[in-house]
Amino acid sequence: MDKRLEEILVPVKKHDSQGNPKEYIYLKGEILFCTGTGKAAEANNRGARLIIEGNYNEALKVFLESIKNASLFLPFRYNIGLVFLHLNKLDLALLNLEKVVGLLPEFWKTYLHIGYIYARKGRDDVAIEFYRNALSKNPNSLKGYTLIGNIYFKRNQMERAKTYYDAALTIDPKFPDGLLGLAKIHFKRKEYYRALIIIEMINLSADYDKSLHYYYAECAYKLRRYKTAYEQYAILLKFRRDKFFLTNSIELINHKLNLCKMLIER
Repeated sequence: MDKRLEEILVPVKKHDSQGNPKEYIYLKGEILFCTGTGKAAEANNRGARLIIEGNYNEALKVFLESIKNASLFLPFRYNIGLVFLHLNKLDLALLNLEKVVGLLPEFWKTYLHIGYIYARKGRDDVAIEFYRNALSKNPNSLKGYTLIGNIYFKRNQMERAKTYYDAALTIDPKFPDGLLGLAKIHFKRKEYYRALIIIEMINLSADYDKSLHYYYAECAYKLRRYKTAYEQYAILLKFRRDKFFLTNSIELINHKLNLCKMLIER
């Protein structure tokens, strides 16, 4: 297992002759996978691959059918919560993720998802509390810092937002979402060129917040770089199943794309 790509969450209680765990539940991005060839592990990984493909309804069918025979199997419950979140069924997502907290309270990632749900419900203070819970479980959770920063950014409290973006960048100076946070602050201050410079520094081979393409496009548009703006709106539209489009209109992005095309063709 490549630990650079996959974070081991918890060993399953099977051991080799030396007493080392043979099977694991592990994170790949936001999704829980399993090693092993048991029915639960195979079903979970089948559903998890469907999540990666963006086929959330089919993934949900796999998980809901499988959990009937393994109601306490952590990956099923967590991945069901994740699917409901992507389907914008926030109450069902919350219900399942709260059960994950009961099964494994030290798992920091669950608190980030619950915080996101409360932020979506407009309960920012509760969201921050859950993000801080995640950080208490894992102080190196870079996403935890940037998610708190995003709430203060939304509130137009730029200095407080910057404090949290900087905290993430102190741990990893190249963390994409931390750099994006700084770029967003420059964008908000109408410092479009500065924002663009930071965005163009971000390594897109790592996992990153897809709203980057929105801010990249918006900065380019403000600077009359319509071709770049067009390209970035087009890239953003390739991620139609991303969380970005749970709160933003595909139609609006299409409109911006077409507007850029008209300006290019002038």
